[in-house]
Amino acid sequence: MEPRAGSVDEVMMDGASLTGAAASRASAGRDIAGQILLRALNLTLGVGVTLVLVRTLGADGFGRWSVLLAVFGFVSYFGSLGLAQVAVERAAADPERAPHWFGALVTLRLALIGPVTLLSLGVCLALADDDAMRVAAALVCAVLPVSVLSALSVVFQLQVRNVVVTAIEVGNGVVWAAAVGLVALLDGGLVAIAAAFLVVTTLTNLAFIVLALRASRVHFRRSRPLWPALLRQGLPVGIGGLLTLGYGYVDQVIVFEIAGVRDAGLYGAVYRIYERIQFLPAAIMITLYPLFVAARDTDPERVRRLFHTAFDYLLLTSLPALAITLAGPEPITRLLFGADFADAGPALPLLMATFVVVSLGYLTGYLIVAYDLQRRFLLIAIGALVFNVGANLALVPSYGFMAAAWLTLATEVLVMSLSMWMVCTRMGVAPTGYNLPRIVLAACAAGMLAWGLNEAGLATPAWVAAGGALYAVLVIALGAVRLDELRALLRRAEA
Repeated sequence: MEPRAGSVDEVMMDGASLTGAAASRASAGRDIAGQILLRALNLTLGVGVTLVLVRTLGADGFGRWSVLLAVFGFVSYFGSLGLAQVAVERAAADPERAPHWFGALVTLRLALIGPVTLLSLGVCLALADDDAMRVAAALVCAVLPVSVLSALSVVFQLQVRNVVVTAIEVGNGVVWAAAVGLVALLDGGLVAIAAAFLVVTTLTNLAFIVLALRASRVHFRRSRPLWPALLRQGLPVGIGGLLTLGYGYVDQVIVFEIAGVRDAGLYGAVYRIYERIQFLPAAIMITLYPLFVAARDTDPERVRRLFHTAFDYLLLTSLPALAITLAGPEPITRLLFGADFADAGPALPLLMATFVVVSLGYLTGYLIVAYDLQRRFLLIAIGALVFNVGANLALVPSYGFMAAAWLTLATEVLVMSLSMWMVCTRMGVAPTGYNLPRIVLAACAAGMLAWGLNEAGLATPAWVAAGGALYAVLVIALGAVRLDELRALLRRAEA
């Protein structure tokens, strides 16, 4: 008899019962539903902002902006080093000392941020090819010291109230959209965009710390003795994450330096879409991670149920993006960014395929921390970075940004496959979900419908919407998602 897939609500309740009041039966389901609804709104805002930025800065200007953000994202990781994940794991396992772990996280990040800011600025200035890019680099890097304040968002993760964090991010998205719109109306350039980025990010980080300090006690004093424990467990996570980020961002720098600013702009535009939609796996795993940790040492069966449910939902939210972009990548790219960016179309489905792989990578990434597999993961990450950088240097001169897109996919497949094997071997669980065939069938059918309507000459928004609607109907009709489960999640989101 085929094992019955426990509903996501039931699985969450199992894990939540182990974490006490912080993760009640209602809170986990409500948290994921609320996150997805709010992050979907933020995605819409983010895509709109990207479109305005592309049209305001042009291919060359957007190429420079993309490179600055890539360096910022990569180098700034030195200031976090995976410490947030470790702090959540420690606080979930030792709730009495949670305020001390939160304080240690913030104070340790403050100690690291000075050198990180100087390093980020140095790299950005070295890459800058004109004065405007240099000034923008200084403004972007000035964000780093205040970014430490957002570390206290882990308070809400432990309480399974990630919807609060998401609400702040949506507020950030609204203000950022208004700021970019104002810059566009005033015909501003790269420097104006960077200044707006600094102001909006600073306001968002202040909101994080104010709300976090209201939601939980945080002990900054006498938190320094916990630094060694955070570093001991967090450093391998941080290095592994840094290496993983490396092949996600270094390829953009290589494209900028070797293939030129236009190729960097084309690749950067579609790469922003890939980055934006990662809110879906993030919402699922941020909520489930404390439940995994709480059940890890006491109930292996519940952990396995959580694993299979997470696997299903990560594919459920990522496969349709791949299927529909395969149906017509160039029309979608032209619709989003304009005719000047149509040449970026072939890279879009490659990055959506990468999104599917990365979604499962979120599951393995969190479980690597939960099962203390960081040191073994380091070997995988080092090998992947060497492969990615070497292959990009060899192929980008001849094939441009398309080589970077293919190599991003190949590298993520390599990392995720090895990580999944390592995690599943440790947990004694098969790398699959309860509803994998149904989800794949629904995605294929949706992609075929979208392709057929595109070939028939239907307008791009119409065939994209038709494919998405068919997918939603099929996942329910085939039993990959149950209506009673959706109603429960929606009721909790409304509450």
